[in-house]
Amino acid sequence: MTKDFREIKYMRCSDYIVLNLDLMYEGDSKTLANLDYDLENIVNTEAPLTYNTLKERLRECFQIKKISGKALDIILEHLNRFGFKETDNLFDKTIWADTFTTDINYVRVGYQRQIYDVPREEISNVCLKYIAQGYEGDELYHKVLMYFGYEVLTEKARQYLNFIFEKL
Repeated sequence: MTKDFREIKYMRCSDYIVLNLDLMYEGDSKTLANLDYDLENIVNTEAPLTYNTLKERLRECFQIKKISGKALDIILEHLNRFGFKETDNLFDKTIWADTFTTDINYVRVGYQRQIYDVPREEISNVCLKYIAQGYEGDELYHKVLMYFGYEVLTEKARQYLNFIFEKL
């Protein structure tokens, strides 16, 4: 049941164009083209990534603290044009750059993310490693959390890990 995986450095997108929210609302063609450029670069650099992580990058692009529902509607309409595959990640969806595979043999390290922003496929690799070493129950959960730099098993983290274990 063990699955070999390698650790790779998390690649964070820094190649984006600063966007103007008002111009996006107005339907400015250059702003919308730049939005497409940013979406494609973010997903192709950081995928698999959760919507939460994507929204974090877009807040940087727009230089804002929160993305409104109206803005998100426009953004998702543009994102859907790329045809990226999405998988359910319990608390969020995960976006994949490659529409043909979600079977990965790596875990990305070097970037602090919420545990539920780590795609379940990456966490599954770590879970299988520790299961093969004989860990189970809360001890297994704590080992997995520690691998990703967390110490406390919150109820939300437990729910997410339960979800992942059901998918193994």
